Amino acid sequence: MLTGPHLRVRVHKKTLSPSFVAVDKHRERAEALIDLYHRAVAESWTRKRIDDEVGGVIGDSVDHKLTKGLSKLIADNSDFGSDPPISPASLRERMFTAGSQNPSRKRASQVYEEVARELSLTPADLRRMLYSDRKEEHEIQSTKINDSEWLLHRYNVALVQATLLRCESLEVFLENPPSARLRQLFRYIRFHGLMSRCEPVDGGYLLTLDGPTSLLKLSTRYGMGLANWFPALLLWESPWRMDATIRWGKRGLRKSMTLDSTMGLQSHYRDTGVYVSRVEEWFEERFEALESGWRLEREAPPIPLGDEAIIVPTYRLEKDGRVAYFDIVGFWRKKWLKSRLKLLSQHGPSNLVIAVSSKMEGAKEGLSKGIGGVVSFKEVVPAKDVLERVEACAQLPG
Repeated sequence: MLTGPHLRVRVHKKTLSPSFVAVDKHRERAEALIDLYHRAVAESWTRKRIDDEVGGVIGDSVDHKLTKGLSKLIADNSDFGSDPPISPASLRERMFTAGSQNPSRKRASQVYEEVARELSLTPADLRRMLYSDRKEEHEIQSTKINDSEWLLHRYNVALVQATLLRCESLEVFLENPPSARLRQLFRYIRFHGLMSRCEPVDGGYLLTLDGPTSLLKLSTRYGMGLANWFPALLLWESPWRMDATIRWGKRGLRKSMTLDSTMGLQSHYRDTGVYVSRVEEWFEERFEALESGWRLEREAPPIPLGDEAIIVPTYRLEKDGRVAYFDIVGFWRKKWLKSRLKLLSQHGPSNLVIAVSSKMEGAKEGLSKGIGGVVSFKEVVPAKDVLERVEACAQLPG
């Protein structure tokens, strides 16, 4: 993930645009950095040595942010470590104790030679080992980046992700989405714990997501979730358009950022569509252990809530021809949850069961009609309670 010092954007009045790079124009620079990292692996360079060498690649270039950003992405996809035979902290204590009497430069050199001899090391190896527990002294062990084109596409996406860490809200228009892709996108939304609304509009659906700067708590974790969700949108095969409100600068001024499917952004995610949160994993394990005969499927269809919104349940359950739906509500603000529950009470299908965090008890008031039931949970969804409500509300199709 890119951070503030690496972020390249253009700001004009009330608009903000990431400074995307052309792959063909910057391929040579990307290849030079990849070669540098592979040399670093071969020669076991430290992080500090790599940073110094990257500085040499930058030279007098005015676009140093691009080079540092590309290097950051390669480093994020590399393995670093330190495994000294002696604890560096213990070694520093030993050196300090040995040189604490009559300290001088001459005595320090003697201490290095004495301790190195005792440990069968050279003084140079001893010096490297002394602070090898510090991050900048960790040595690179491997790197996963070999393709300059992949790296440059990854950089363009990372610019957007870094900007979304400052996002207040965003809207995405999804044109005529296939139902399978819509479910996939909602899986990513649930996996990253994002607050969302999706409503049918002319020609498709309008997806609204809260940004991290709209929250009072958990903004860093939530911001990372939103940033990590964005590459999932790029798997979308149909046209899309995203309008985001960004809080920019020290004063947090609102800027608008617009992106769409024609910009050539490419996701680095594998298009598997299979993302399961820990809460869902725990529920599935416990529900299957009940051996109830109900078939639990993750391919639930979108369900309209009047003309205002849709819901894509987490699960579809079927037994003896009877069908029910079950949805695990993620991390929502209370006012959003109240709004969604109000729609469910008015338009929700009577064979839908939902699970809501016990932290949102107050938001569930009045939801005694319209759907098949509400289950409270803290960390683990109680499978027996869900089964009881499913048995009571399931219906034959038609």
